[in-house]
Amino acid sequence: MMLHNKQRNNDLLSGRRRPGAANLMPYIIILVGLLIAGGCYYGYRYLRIAGQPKPVIVSDTIELKLYYPAAPAKLAVRTIPVKANSTDREKADIIIAALKENKILPENVSLTEFAANQDGTLLLNFSHELTAMRPDPVTEIQTVHAITNSFLANFSRARNVQLLAGGQAFFTINGTVYTYKPIEFNSHILED
Repeated sequence: MMLHNKQRNNDLLSGRRRPGAANLMPYIIILVGLLIAGGCYYGYRYLRIAGQPKPVIVSDTIELKLYYPAAPAKLAVRTIPVKANSTDREKADIIIAALKENKILPENVSLTEFAANQDGTLLLNFSHELTAMRPDPVTEIQTVHAITNSFLANFSRARNVQLLAGGQAFFTINGTVYTYKPIEFNSHILED
């Protein structure tokens, strides 16, 4: 038994390998090469995908929603493109101009002040001509809610609208819609 162990030690010291180990070496080299090539491929692919700049689409316009009267006694909606960097006052003036263009407000009515308080109430101070209007009941309902819905749809922090004329709250335009307190968005009057 000693002879057998002695010969094995001599084989190791002389640098001779066992016949099976010599056959595995090319396979090990190929396997290591494939692993390195696969890692390089997936690394390159990841860096290429991750490194591509993402397209950023910057729109220079946004759309304001305008509510206008539609038959029968409903409100329809359309959009108006405006500059994305418009101030709140500019947006308010665009809404008023569109309401006049659609004959919701007469030409002599103007928005003299536009502000918001901490409670989320938009204060719309119109000229005295707003209370001089004499619309029929359906037109009055459509007019009040066209104004309030148009402003509430375009100013996300607003919860309701207080209509003023000459700096004072008023009870009604012509006896149909109570306007003394702030008015919320009315979805019941919208077209289906």
